[in-house]
Amino acid sequence: MGDRVGQLLAFTSPVWRDNKKASALAFASAPFIFNALTPAARSSTTNTSSSRNSGKMNAYNDAMDKIGAAIINWSDPSGTWQADREGWWLCDFRSAITVAIIYVTFVLVGSTVMKSGVPAIDPYPIKFVYNVSQIFLCAYMTIEAGFLAYRSGYSWVPCNAFDKTDPPFANLLWLFYISKVWDFWDTIFIVLGKKWRQLSFLHVYHHTTIFLFYWLNANVMYDGDVYLTILLNGFIHTVMYTYYFICMHTKDPKTGKSLPIWWKSSLTSFQLLQFTLMMSQATYLVFHGCDQLSLRVTIVYFVYILSLFFLFAQFFVQSYLTPKKKSKTN
Repeated sequence: MGDRVGQLLAFTSPVWRDNKKASALAFASAPFIFNALTPAARSSTTNTSSSRNSGKMNAYNDAMDKIGAAIINWSDPSGTWQADREGWWLCDFRSAITVAIIYVTFVLVGSTVMKSGVPAIDPYPIKFVYNVSQIFLCAYMTIEAGFLAYRSGYSWVPCNAFDKTDPPFANLLWLFYISKVWDFWDTIFIVLGKKWRQLSFLHVYHHTTIFLFYWLNANVMYDGDVYLTILLNGFIHTVMYTYYFICMHTKDPKTGKSLPIWWKSSLTSFQLLQFTLMMSQATYLVFHGCDQLSLRVTIVYFVYILSLFFLFAQFFVQSYLTPKKKSKTN
């Protein structure tokens, strides 16, 4: 077979036909060319590439698993408040950080693509279903958190019991954590609609970090006083998505823009009140010396909520208190 390939090369090319050395080279190299074209060789090349990719993926997974374990062990050195989340969706750090990376990548790449001349997209049916689903989901989590706290005998005063063997809030907190992935649709709609004023640092920071923080909460300190977070945040989001749903159906027929709703500024006020209550709870837990929680997680929680408070307060001042500049007219 190698001789035939060499003869073919020698016949079809003047260089090969006229040059005896080249012709001899063709005969010598023909078997190698033939072998390189065989399925076995192609399969070997593919397997080598797959092995390299698999090796990189395994290295990435191992690195992320080590980082996740380090974060959890730092948050709870004694292991008192750690959960056995093996098999629970997105509860391993590897999956959580990958989702966060994909989200940030979408923000960067998606906004670049949409700014390149692609027309704005308004997927009304998807937004309709999304907002309705969020209203019901957030309302459910709020009501369920209230009922679970009541049935567990929780008090409004912090230091409620943490039950590691049969935690009443473990499943609900996991659902609350997973709902933060569903919240990413907010960003998708903003990018597709080219609403760049809404794609702020606050927006991306909030969505990315709250998802990662509740990954930590799903693994450490997933019961007890965590109920207040679900109760407050679930209620605020129920009101917020109700507002979004109303905005979808109160548009100016001439401009197509949403008409102003008088209680819009109240949403941010409610969020600031929510953060104040959360920080008050964390402050009490830290200084009261409550033994029903991880002190390190509580301190991280306080600092994180404080960062959100300042960012939302800045947004409130810029949006509702700072005088708007009048557009110049010739």
